[in-house]
Amino acid sequence: MVNWRPVKFELEVERAYEKHMLERFIPLGRLAMCIGVVSFIGYQAWDMVLDPTAIRKTAPIRIAAVFHFVVVLGLTFLPIVRKNQKCWLFAQVYLYIGYAILFAIILSQLPGGFVAGVGGFILGMIFTPAVTSGALQATGVLVPYVIAALITMALLGGTGFELINLLAWVGGGLGFAVGFAYLLDVMNRRAYQLERLLEIEKKRSDALLLNILPAEIATRLKAEEKEPLVDAHECVSVLFADLSGFTDISRKLSAVELVKLLNDLFSRFDKLAEKHGAEKIKTIGDAYMVAAGLNGSVADHAENVADLALGMQKAFGEFRIQNKVDLKLRIGVHSGAVIAGVIGKQNFSYDLWGDTVNVASRMESEGIPDKIQISAETRQMLPGNYQISFRGEIPIKGHSPRATFFLENHI
Repeated sequence: MVNWRPVKFELEVERAYEKHMLERFIPLGRLAMCIGVVSFIGYQAWDMVLDPTAIRKTAPIRIAAVFHFVVVLGLTFLPIVRKNQKCWLFAQVYLYIGYAILFAIILSQLPGGFVAGVGGFILGMIFTPAVTSGALQATGVLVPYVIAALITMALLGGTGFELINLLAWVGGGLGFAVGFAYLLDVMNRRAYQLERLLEIEKKRSDALLLNILPAEIATRLKAEEKEPLVDAHECVSVLFADLSGFTDISRKLSAVELVKLLNDLFSRFDKLAEKHGAEKIKTIGDAYMVAAGLNGSVADHAENVADLALGMQKAFGEFRIQNKVDLKLRIGVHSGAVIAGVIGKQNFSYDLWGDTVNVASRMESEGIPDKIQISAETRQMLPGNYQISFRGEIPIKGHSPRATFFLENHI
Protein backbone atom coordinates (compact mmCIF):
# COMPACT_ATOMS: atom_id res chain seq x y z
CA MET A 1 0.00 0.00 0.00
CA VAL A 2 1.37 3.40 -1.00
CA ASN A 3 1.97 5.81 1.86
CA TRP A 4 1.26 9.39 0.79
CA ARG A 5 2.41 10.99 4.02
CA PRO A 6 5.65 13.00 4.10
CA VAL A 7 8.58 11.35 5.87
CA LYS A 8 9.20 12.78 9.34
CA PHE A 9 12.86 13.43 10.12
CA GLU A 10 14.63 13.93 13.40
CA LEU A 11 15.38 17.56 14.24
CA GLU A 12 19.00 17.47 13.07
CA VAL A 13 18.10 15.67 9.85
CA GLU A 14 15.18 18.05 9.29
CA ARG A 15 17.55 21.00 9.44
CA ALA A 16 19.88 19.33 6.96
CA TYR A 17 16.89 18.63 4.70
CA GLU A 18 15.77 22.27 4.84
CA LYS A 19 19.26 23.41 3.93
CA HIS A 20 19.39 20.88 1.10
CA MET A 21 16.04 22.02 -0.31
CA LEU A 22 16.87 25.72 0.05
CA GLU A 23 19.90 25.16 -2.18
CA ARG A 24 17.45 23.91 -4.82
CA PHE A 25 14.78 26.57 -4.22
CA ILE A 26 17.11 29.53 -4.77
CA PRO A 27 18.05 28.70 -8.42
CA LEU A 28 14.45 27.76 -9.25
CA GLY A 29 13.18 30.96 -7.65
CA ARG A 30 15.63 33.05 -9.64
CA LEU A 31 14.47 31.31 -12.81
CA ALA A 32 10.83 32.06 -11.92
CA MET A 33 11.66 35.74 -11.33
CA CYS A 34 13.44 36.00 -14.67
CA ILE A 35 10.40 34.47 -16.36
CA GLY A 36 8.23 36.97 -14.48
CA VAL A 37 10.30 39.85 -15.81
CA VAL A 38 10.02 38.59 -19.38
CA SER A 39 6.28 37.99 -18.95
CA PHE A 40 5.54 41.45 -17.60
CA ILE A 41 7.42 43.00 -20.50
CA GLY A 42 5.96 40.69 -23.14
CA TYR A 43 2.35 41.00 -21.99
CA GLN A 44 2.43 44.68 -22.83
CA ALA A 45 1.33 43.48 -26.26
CA TRP A 46 -1.73 41.88 -24.61
CA ASP A 47 -2.56 45.26 -23.09
CA MET A 48 -2.48 46.78 -26.57
CA VAL A 49 -5.03 44.24 -27.79
CA LEU A 50 -7.50 45.31 -25.10
CA ASP A 51 -6.69 49.01 -25.47
CA PRO A 52 -4.52 50.41 -28.30
CA THR A 53 -3.64 53.39 -26.08
CA ALA A 54 -2.69 51.20 -23.10
CA ILE A 55 1.06 51.70 -23.43
CA ARG A 56 1.02 55.10 -21.72
CA LYS A 57 -1.21 53.78 -18.92
CA THR A 58 0.19 50.31 -18.20
CA ALA A 59 3.82 50.51 -19.33
CA PRO A 60 4.96 52.50 -16.25
CA ILE A 61 3.26 49.99 -13.98
CA ARG A 62 4.84 47.10 -15.81
CA ILE A 63 8.24 48.77 -15.44
CA ALA A 64 7.56 49.06 -11.70
CA ALA A 65 6.66 45.35 -11.64
CA VAL A 66 9.92 44.50 -13.43
CA PHE A 67 11.82 46.59 -10.90
CA HIS A 68 10.01 44.71 -8.11
CA PHE A 69 11.11 41.37 -9.53
CA VAL A 70 14.69 42.60 -9.95
CA VAL A 71 14.81 43.79 -6.32
CA VAL A 72 13.66 40.43 -4.98
CA LEU A 73 16.05 38.67 -7.37
CA GLY A 74 18.86 40.71 -5.89
CA LEU A 75 17.78 39.74 -2.37
CA THR A 76 18.36 36.07 -3.21
CA PHE A 77 22.09 36.76 -3.46
CA LEU A 78 22.26 37.96 0.15
CA PRO A 79 23.67 35.30 2.53
CA ILE A 80 20.82 35.81 5.01
CA VAL A 81 18.29 34.84 2.32
CA ARG A 82 20.38 32.10 0.71
CA LYS A 83 20.98 30.34 4.04
CA ASN A 84 17.80 31.03 6.00
CA GLN A 85 14.54 29.28 5.16
CA LYS A 86 12.40 31.87 6.95
CA CYS A 87 14.04 34.77 5.10
CA TRP A 88 13.52 32.95 1.82
CA LEU A 89 9.80 32.51 2.60
CA PHE A 90 9.51 36.16 3.59
CA ALA A 91 11.06 37.13 0.24
CA GLN A 92 8.51 34.93 -1.55
CA VAL A 93 5.57 36.45 0.32
CA TYR A 94 6.88 39.95 -0.46
CA LEU A 95 7.33 39.02 -4.13
CA TYR A 96 3.84 37.57 -4.50
CA ILE A 97 2.05 40.39 -2.67
CA GLY A 98 3.83 42.93 -4.85
CA TYR A 99 2.97 40.92 -7.94
CA ALA A 100 -0.72 40.73 -6.94
CA ILE A 101 -0.99 44.47 -6.26
CA LEU A 102 0.86 45.61 -9.39
CA PHE A 103 -0.94 43.19 -11.70
CA ALA A 104 -4.34 44.21 -10.29
CA ILE A 105 -3.45 47.87 -10.93
CA ILE A 106 -2.53 47.03 -14.54
CA LEU A 107 -5.85 45.24 -15.06
CA SER A 108 -7.75 48.21 -13.63
CA GLN A 109 -6.36 50.35 -16.48
CA LEU A 110 -7.78 48.07 -19.18
CA PRO A 111 -11.39 47.70 -20.34
CA GLY A 112 -12.72 44.42 -18.95
CA GLY A 113 -9.28 43.76 -17.53
CA PHE A 114 -10.52 42.29 -14.27
CA VAL A 115 -12.26 39.54 -16.21
CA ALA A 116 -9.94 39.11 -19.18
CA GLY A 117 -6.75 39.10 -17.15
CA VAL A 118 -7.74 36.96 -14.21
CA GLY A 119 -5.76 34.03 -15.62
CA GLY A 120 -2.57 36.01 -15.03
CA PHE A 121 -2.99 35.56 -11.29
CA ILE A 122 -3.00 31.80 -11.74
CA LEU A 123 0.17 31.89 -13.83
CA GLY A 124 1.97 33.33 -10.83
CA MET A 125 1.03 30.28 -8.75
CA ILE A 126 2.68 27.78 -11.07
CA PHE A 127 6.13 28.15 -9.53
CA THR A 128 5.08 28.09 -5.86
CA PRO A 129 5.28 24.30 -5.34
CA ALA A 130 8.80 24.28 -6.79
CA VAL A 131 10.15 26.95 -4.41
CA THR A 132 8.41 26.00 -1.16
CA SER A 133 8.64 22.90 1.02
CA GLY A 134 5.25 21.32 1.54
CA ALA A 135 1.62 22.39 1.66
CA LEU A 136 2.01 24.59 4.74
CA GLN A 137 4.71 26.79 3.22
CA ALA A 138 2.87 27.00 -0.10
CA THR A 139 -0.30 28.07 1.73
CA GLY A 140 1.67 30.64 3.71
CA VAL A 141 2.89 32.23 0.49
CA LEU A 142 -0.27 32.00 -1.61
CA VAL A 143 -2.98 33.00 0.88
CA PRO A 144 -1.50 36.51 1.35
CA TYR A 145 -1.15 36.64 -2.43
CA VAL A 146 -4.85 35.91 -3.00
CA ILE A 147 -5.95 38.30 -0.25
CA ALA A 148 -3.77 41.08 -1.67
CA ALA A 149 -5.24 40.55 -5.14
CA LEU A 150 -8.84 40.64 -3.85
CA ILE A 151 -8.31 43.70 -1.67
CA THR A 152 -6.51 45.64 -4.41
CA MET A 153 -9.18 44.80 -6.96
CA ALA A 154 -11.95 45.79 -4.56
CA LEU A 155 -10.24 49.12 -3.80
CA LEU A 156 -9.86 49.79 -7.53
CA GLY A 157 -13.57 49.39 -8.18
CA GLY A 158 -13.94 45.71 -8.93
CA THR A 159 -17.58 44.58 -9.07
CA GLY A 160 -19.00 41.73 -7.04
CA PHE A 161 -19.00 39.54 -10.14
CA GLU A 162 -15.36 40.37 -10.89
CA LEU A 163 -14.33 39.62 -7.33
CA ILE A 164 -16.23 36.32 -7.26
CA ASN A 165 -14.80 35.44 -10.68
CA LEU A 166 -11.28 36.16 -9.39
CA LEU A 167 -11.89 34.15 -6.22
CA ALA A 168 -13.17 31.19 -8.24
CA TRP A 169 -10.11 31.18 -10.49
CA VAL A 170 -7.45 31.79 -7.86
CA GLY A 171 -9.22 29.51 -5.38
CA GLY A 172 -8.88 26.62 -7.82
CA GLY A 173 -5.30 27.58 -8.55
CA LEU A 174 -4.55 27.78 -4.84
CA GLY A 175 -5.97 24.30 -4.25
CA PHE A 176 -3.96 22.85 -7.13
CA ALA A 177 -0.71 24.58 -6.09
CA VAL A 178 -1.04 23.52 -2.44
CA GLY A 179 -1.91 19.94 -3.40
CA PHE A 180 1.00 19.76 -5.82
CA ALA A 181 3.32 21.22 -3.17
CA TYR A 182 2.20 18.46 -0.79
CA LEU A 183 2.96 15.72 -3.34
CA LEU A 184 6.33 17.27 -4.18
CA ASP A 185 7.16 17.35 -0.48
CA VAL A 186 6.33 13.65 -0.17
CA MET A 187 8.56 12.79 -3.13
CA ASN A 188 11.40 15.13 -2.12
CA ARG A 189 11.51 13.79 1.42
CA ARG A 190 11.55 10.19 0.25
CA ALA A 191 14.27 10.98 -2.27
CA TYR A 192 16.33 12.69 0.43
CA GLN A 193 15.82 9.74 2.76
CA LEU A 194 17.03 7.36 0.05
CA GLU A 195 20.02 9.61 -0.66
CA ARG A 196 20.92 9.57 3.04
CA LEU A 197 20.59 5.79 3.23
CA LEU A 198 22.69 5.44 0.09
CA GLU A 199 25.34 7.78 1.54
CA ILE A 200 25.36 5.83 4.82
CA GLU A 201 25.80 2.55 2.96
CA LYS A 202 28.51 4.09 0.79
CA LYS A 203 30.42 5.27 3.87
CA ARG A 204 29.97 1.83 5.43
CA SER A 205 31.25 0.04 2.33
CA ASP A 206 34.16 2.50 2.05
CA ALA A 207 35.03 1.87 5.70
CA LEU A 208 34.95 -1.89 5.13
CA LEU A 209 37.12 -1.50 2.04
CA LEU A 210 39.64 0.59 3.97
CA ASN A 211 39.78 -2.13 6.60
CA ILE A 212 41.21 -4.58 4.07
CA LEU A 213 43.02 -2.27 1.62
CA PRO A 214 45.27 0.79 1.87
CA ALA A 215 43.44 4.05 1.16
CA GLU A 216 45.26 4.66 -2.14
CA ILE A 217 44.57 1.13 -3.39
CA ALA A 218 40.91 1.37 -2.34
CA THR A 219 40.56 4.61 -4.32
CA ARG A 220 42.12 3.05 -7.40
CA LEU A 221 39.94 -0.03 -7.07
CA LYS A 222 36.77 2.09 -6.82
CA ALA A 223 37.94 4.04 -9.87
CA GLU A 224 37.97 0.69 -11.72
CA GLU A 225 41.61 0.99 -12.65
CA LYS A 226 42.75 -1.63 -15.14
CA GLU A 227 43.60 -4.88 -13.42
CA PRO A 228 45.79 -6.14 -11.95
CA LEU A 229 46.59 -3.46 -9.39
CA VAL A 230 50.34 -3.90 -8.97
CA ASP A 231 53.09 -1.55 -7.74
CA ALA A 232 56.83 -2.04 -7.38
CA HIS A 233 58.43 -0.39 -4.34
CA GLU A 234 62.18 0.06 -4.26
CA CYS A 235 62.46 0.14 -0.50
CA VAL A 236 59.99 -0.51 2.29
CA SER A 237 60.24 -1.99 5.76
CA VAL A 238 58.31 -5.18 6.52
CA LEU A 239 57.52 -6.44 10.02
CA PHE A 240 56.37 -9.89 11.05
CA ALA A 241 55.22 -10.74 14.58
CA ASP A 242 54.31 -14.13 15.97
CA LEU A 243 53.25 -15.53 19.34
CA SER A 244 55.49 -18.10 20.99
CA GLY A 245 53.54 -20.61 23.06
CA PHE A 246 50.24 -19.91 21.35
CA THR A 247 49.68 -23.53 20.28
CA ASP A 248 49.78 -24.73 23.89
CA ILE A 249 47.37 -22.01 25.03
CA SER A 250 44.97 -22.67 22.14
CA ARG A 251 44.42 -26.22 23.40
CA LYS A 252 43.16 -24.89 26.73
CA LEU A 253 40.78 -22.22 25.41
CA SER A 254 37.41 -22.43 23.70
CA ALA A 255 37.06 -21.07 20.17
CA VAL A 256 35.30 -17.92 21.43
CA GLU A 257 37.95 -17.28 24.09
CA LEU A 258 40.73 -17.82 21.57
CA VAL A 259 39.32 -15.39 19.01
CA LYS A 260 38.55 -12.85 21.73
CA LEU A 261 42.14 -13.04 22.94
CA LEU A 262 43.62 -12.54 19.46
CA ASN A 263 41.17 -9.76 18.70
CA ASP A 264 42.23 -7.91 21.83
CA LEU A 265 45.93 -8.19 20.97
CA PHE A 266 45.69 -7.42 17.27
CA SER A 267 43.37 -4.47 17.91
CA ARG A 268 46.14 -2.96 20.04
CA PHE A 269 48.62 -3.62 17.26
CA ASP A 270 46.25 -2.03 14.69
CA LYS A 271 46.10 1.21 16.66
CA LEU A 272 49.88 1.32 16.88
CA ALA A 273 50.26 0.62 13.15
CA GLU A 274 47.95 3.51 12.33
CA LYS A 275 49.78 5.77 14.78
CA HIS A 276 53.17 5.06 13.17
CA GLY A 277 51.98 5.28 9.55
CA ALA A 278 52.35 1.58 8.81
CA GLU A 279 49.97 -0.47 6.71
CA LYS A 280 48.58 -3.69 8.14
CA ILE A 281 48.89 -6.33 5.43
CA LYS A 282 47.32 -9.40 7.00
CA THR A 283 47.10 -11.79 9.92
CA ILE A 284 47.63 -15.53 9.52
CA GLY A 285 46.63 -17.41 12.63
CA ASP A 286 48.63 -15.80 15.41
CA ALA A 287 51.04 -14.07 12.98
CA TYR A 288 50.81 -10.35 12.24
CA MET A 289 52.29 -8.58 9.21
CA VAL A 290 52.68 -4.84 8.54
CA ALA A 291 54.77 -2.66 6.22
CA ALA A 292 55.76 1.01 6.01
CA GLY A 293 56.80 3.05 2.98
CA LEU A 294 54.19 1.67 0.60
CA ASN A 295 52.83 5.09 -0.29
CA GLY A 296 56.18 6.01 -1.82
CA SER A 297 56.58 9.22 0.15
CA VAL A 298 57.78 7.96 3.54
CA ALA A 299 61.57 8.23 3.65
CA ASP A 300 61.81 7.20 7.30
CA HIS A 301 59.85 3.95 6.98
CA ALA A 302 62.53 1.96 8.82
CA GLU A 303 62.29 4.35 11.77
CA ASN A 304 58.50 4.14 11.73
CA VAL A 305 58.58 0.35 11.82
CA ALA A 306 61.21 0.39 14.57
CA ASP A 307 58.98 2.63 16.69
CA LEU A 308 56.05 0.38 15.89
CA ALA A 309 57.97 -2.74 16.94
CA LEU A 310 58.96 -1.17 20.26
CA GLY A 311 55.37 -0.05 20.79
CA MET A 312 54.08 -3.53 20.02
CA GLN A 313 56.52 -5.00 22.51
CA LYS A 314 55.28 -2.66 25.23
CA ALA A 315 51.61 -3.23 24.35
CA PHE A 316 52.16 -6.98 24.39
CA GLY A 317 53.64 -6.78 27.88
CA GLU A 318 50.49 -5.00 29.10
CA PHE A 319 48.29 -7.50 27.25
CA ARG A 320 50.12 -10.44 28.81
CA ILE A 321 49.65 -9.08 32.35
CA GLN A 322 46.00 -8.12 31.88
CA ASN A 323 45.03 -11.48 30.33
CA LYS A 324 47.37 -13.59 32.50
CA VAL A 325 48.67 -15.63 29.59
CA ASP A 326 52.03 -17.39 29.28
CA LEU A 327 52.95 -16.07 25.83
CA LYS A 328 55.98 -14.45 24.27
CA LEU A 329 56.27 -12.25 21.19
CA ARG A 330 58.80 -12.63 18.39
CA ILE A 331 59.24 -9.71 15.98
CA GLY A 332 61.35 -9.62 12.82
CA VAL A 333 62.03 -6.67 10.50
CA HIS A 334 63.73 -6.35 7.13
CA SER A 335 63.91 -3.53 4.57
CA GLY A 336 64.16 -3.79 0.81
CA ALA A 337 62.26 -3.92 -2.48
CA VAL A 338 58.80 -5.51 -2.73
CA ILE A 339 55.98 -5.94 -5.19
CA ALA A 340 52.55 -5.01 -3.83
CA GLY A 341 49.14 -5.56 -5.33
CA VAL A 342 45.59 -6.84 -5.11
CA ILE A 343 44.83 -10.41 -6.06
CA GLY A 344 41.57 -12.23 -6.61
CA LYS A 345 38.12 -11.33 -7.92
CA GLN A 346 36.19 -12.28 -4.80
CA ASN A 347 37.40 -11.90 -1.22
CA PHE A 348 40.37 -10.09 -2.74
CA SER A 349 43.34 -9.16 -0.61
CA TYR A 350 46.27 -6.77 -0.69
CA ASP A 351 49.59 -8.55 -0.35
CA LEU A 352 53.35 -8.20 -0.75
CA TRP A 353 55.77 -10.42 -2.65
CA GLY A 354 59.50 -10.61 -3.08
CA ASP A 355 62.69 -11.63 -1.34
CA THR A 356 62.27 -8.84 1.22
CA VAL A 357 59.08 -10.44 2.50
CA ASN A 358 60.78 -13.83 2.80
CA VAL A 359 63.75 -12.39 4.70
CA ALA A 360 61.48 -10.41 7.04
CA SER A 361 59.56 -13.59 7.77
CA ARG A 362 62.85 -15.39 8.56
CA MET A 363 63.90 -12.52 10.83
CA GLU A 364 60.82 -13.34 12.88
CA SER A 365 60.83 -17.15 12.70
CA GLU A 366 64.57 -17.39 13.44
CA GLY A 367 64.34 -14.78 16.15
CA ILE A 368 64.24 -15.11 19.93
CA PRO A 369 61.01 -14.77 21.91
CA ASP A 370 60.46 -11.30 23.39
CA LYS A 371 63.15 -9.88 21.08
CA ILE A 372 62.98 -7.65 18.02
CA GLN A 373 65.36 -9.00 15.40
CA ILE A 374 66.27 -6.74 12.49
CA SER A 375 68.40 -7.24 9.40
CA ALA A 376 71.61 -5.38 8.55
CA GLU A 377 69.71 -3.49 5.82
CA THR A 378 67.22 -2.16 8.34
CA ARG A 379 70.00 -1.42 10.82
CA GLN A 380 71.77 0.78 8.26
CA MET A 381 68.62 2.84 7.69
CA LEU A 382 68.03 3.62 11.36
CA PRO A 383 69.44 6.81 12.93
CA GLY A 384 71.70 6.71 15.97
CA ASN A 385 69.02 7.26 18.59
CA TYR A 386 68.22 3.54 18.90
CA GLN A 387 69.86 1.02 21.20
CA ILE A 388 70.86 -1.87 18.94
CA SER A 389 72.98 -4.92 19.73
CA PHE A 390 74.69 -7.30 17.31
CA ARG A 391 73.40 -10.85 17.50
CA GLY A 392 75.61 -12.46 14.89
CA GLU A 393 75.07 -14.29 11.65
CA ILE A 394 72.19 -16.72 11.30
CA PRO A 395 71.36 -19.11 8.46
CA ILE A 396 68.55 -17.93 6.16
CA LYS A 397 66.86 -20.42 3.85
CA GLY A 398 67.84 -19.66 0.27
CA HIS A 399 70.52 -17.16 1.37
CA SER A 400 74.01 -17.05 2.76
CA PRO A 401 74.17 -16.51 6.53
CA ARG A 402 73.03 -13.01 7.38
CA ALA A 403 74.15 -10.59 10.05
CA THR A 404 71.30 -9.79 12.43
CA PHE A 405 70.73 -7.33 15.24
CA PHE A 406 68.42 -6.87 18.20
CA LEU A 407 66.50 -3.62 18.49
CA GLU A 408 66.49 -2.92 22.21
CA ASN A 409 65.09 0.58 22.80
CA HIS A 410 65.43 4.27 22.16
CA ILE A 411 68.53 5.95 23.52
